[in-house]
Amino acid sequence: MTYRVFFLNKLRPGVDPADYEAWIRRSDYPIVRSSPGIVSYDVTRIEGTLDEEGTPSVNYLEVIEVTDIDAYRATAKTPEFVKLLAEWGTYVELDEALHGGVIE
Repeated sequence: MTYRVFFLNKLRPGVDPADYEAWIRRSDYPIVRSSPGIVSYDVTRIEGTLDEEGTPSVNYLEVIEVTDIDAYRATAKTPEFVKLLAEWGTYVELDEALHGGVIE
């Protein structure tokens, strides 16, 4: 079964989106994409609601496709990932982390 992990992120006040996106390209993508058990990883900038009414509650959506949820959790505890998550926390103030199996 294919599993996906989703992070719905809101930036901290004062964080420049360009700085966050540069960090994603420079640090986040290389580390996460080269980690064992991760099939794919992309971050999407949220630009608006589909019905064009209201303001989105988040700024970014991360989608990580993994081979196994428990293996991903173990990877997230490695020193390299712990450091990465600490850096990520300087940009993001609010996130909701979700996971689930893909219906095939």
